[in-house]
Amino acid sequence: MEKENSLEINHFSKSEDLRLYILEHTILIEEIVSSALGQILNIDWKNSKSFGFSSSALSFNQKVQIIQDIQGLEKIEVQKLSDIMSIRNKFAHVRSIATFNDFFLSGENGKNVKKNLDKWYGKNGTIESESEEQKYKRYFFILAAEVITTIILKAMFYSVSEQSKLKEIDQSKIKLESFTKELEKLPGDKFILKFTYEKILKEAIEKITAYNSRLAQ
Repeated sequence: MEKENSLEINHFSKSEDLRLYILEHTILIEEIVSSALGQILNIDWKNSKSFGFSSSALSFNQKVQIIQDIQGLEKIEVQKLSDIMSIRNKFAHVRSIATFNDFFLSGENGKNVKKNLDKWYGKNGTIESESEEQKYKRYFFILAAEVITTIILKAMFYSVSEQSKLKEIDQSKIKLESFTKELEKLPGDKFILKFTYEKILKEAIEKITAYNSRLAQ
């Protein structure tokens, strides 16, 4: 069970080192944020001075703030973006923070993030023999996957034509809401085994590609 669980939460990063694990997830999120902003603003983000890889590019924090400012994000989605940034910033810049417990004890912000993680994901129960650190690593993985999904859906929203936008996004929201309700029914020891964002991410990317092709015609 633990081996299979490990394979699932290592979907985006193979690292067993927690700091590197968190950084690899947030590097992926930064690229998706940059791609989404390029999609929304009709910019070739990889060659952009603002969102590309040059020294003049905006910081990860600044890019996330722009995403948060865009209309359409729900309050909880903004909070999840803020929390993943808080985790990332502490692990990236404070050498003494090497575990989730270190982070939670680092100040009021750490306490608030822990409270949110427990509120959002604690209802799914626990996995037998899972330590506290493993539990919060699993919570972080789910948080990262949700943030990735949110950003992709936001880019999708701005990619579709005005005629089909509301219909397509309403269908996506209904699907996600139904998906979330089903997740809440799963016991903790089955959660990771039965649930992965791979399918929904793949579908979202395919939809973005299809919408772009349709608009270019």
